[in-house]
Formats: sequence, C-alpha cells, structure tokens
Amino acid sequence: MTPDEFITELWSFADEVPMVQHPWFDGIIKHRWSREQIIFGEVQHYLRVRTNPIFFGYMAINAVSAKEYTVMDTVLENFMEELGGKQTHMDIMLQFLEEGGISREEADNAEPAPGTLAAIEMILGCCQRRSALEGVAMLAFVESQLGGAGKISDKVYRELTGYYGFSPRAAETYKLHADEDEGHGSRQIDAIRLLAKDEDTQNKVRAAVKLGLTAFTLEWDGHVQAMTGKREFWSGVKNLNLRQPKARLRPRV
Repeated sequence: MTPDEFITELWSFADEVPMVQHPWFDGIIKHRWSREQIIFGEVQHYLRVRTNPIFFGYMAINAVSAKEYTVMDTVLENFMEELGGKQTHMDIMLQFLEEGGISREEADNAEPAPGTLAAIEMILGCCQRRSALEGVAMLAFVESQLGGAGKISDKVYRELTGYYGFSPRAAETYKLHADEDEGHGSRQIDAIRLLAKDEDTQNKVRAAVKLGLTAFTLEWDGHVQAMTGKREFWSGVKNLNLRQPKARLRPRV
C-alpha cells in the first residue's frame, strides 16, 4: 500500500468515530449540558491530561533508544508545546477547574470514571510498550480532528465563552487545542507517511491508530459518565472496519 493510500485508510478508521459527534462535544455545541456538568467533565479531562508528561516521556525514550530521529523531532516539538514555557497544559486545565470552585487537591483526589481510567491505561501502555512511531500514530488522527479553525476545539471554545459564559482564561485549554493540535496532528501524519512504507510497519501503525481512536473515545465517554453517573459508552457512527479471516464452516456430522 502506498503511503497516501495508507493515510486514506487510516482516516477511514477515524471516520468511524468522528469526535465532533461524540456526546461530550456535541452536547456542548448544542447546549445540552449544564455549566455544572461541564465542570464535572473537565475534572475527568484533567485526570487524563496530568498523565501527558508520562506518556510523552515514554515516547521520547523509545525514540532515542531505537535511534528513530525523525520521530524524536516530532515528539520533542509536541513535548515542548505541551509542557514547555511558564504553564503546562495541566496548569491551564486547572484554570477551568478553579472557575468551577474545584481545587487542585480536590481534582487530584477525584475518582476517574470508567472511560477515563481505560483511556489512561491504554495510552500509557501503548507509549511504554510500543515504538515511538506507534505512539505518534496513536495521537495523530485524534489531534487532527481536534485542532484547527472551525474544528472541534474551536467550536467548543466559542460555546464555552459565549453561550455558557465561562471566561477565556477558564476555557483556554480549548483555545490551546485549537491553536496547536492541528500542527501536532499534521506533523505526526507526515511522520507516518514518511516512515510507514513496508507492510510490517503499516500493520503496527494501523493497530496503534485504532487503539488511539478507541482510547480517546473512551476518554470523552468518561467525561459524560462523570456528568450523568451512567456507565454508557458511545458506539460511534459507522460499523467497524475489521480485518478478519474467512470462516470455513465444516459440514455438520
């Protein structure tokens, strides 16, 4: 499969779970959730985001160990945007919680919802035990959906600061996603296009992309679970594109 054909196939997996249609984002954009519910969802967001230094660290270590220098550059660019400067992404997340009257200690002691917990374990496990390229692939198509003008994070930021009346400081995390995730995603997809040329690498990347899409769908499920108290999981919008062997049924005796 050529690199361009492969990227097209990977986007078809993302089309199974378009993040803009997930109940968490869709409910904000269409004003189904209350301000209080959104704060509960953002506590779960914080619980997942505070693991970012861990999984980016795993990716950087794996890239250096395997001498994957092209991937290492991509990881480090994202790492510095995420964790460099005066404020980390986690610090910016706390601004939202502070406006909702929730302290850092309270957020740290909150219990992860089932979806949040599953997402954290999947993301950390992928980045620790798989190659840096697979870690990049896990993030690429999620971040490409979230970032950019007119995409999910931009829409959510407008609704949070407009309809819901949160301050720009509180909702800054979504402005950050809108501004930076498009670049993150495109750099990561470029790395896949450049490096995933043989069948074995494409198989590994394909599995990592599917894992990432599932993990982040579960994360958003965790937001909704915390708001509603219900153990519900979003099914997506399309049937799964699974590679399966052909069944060869034996005749009945």
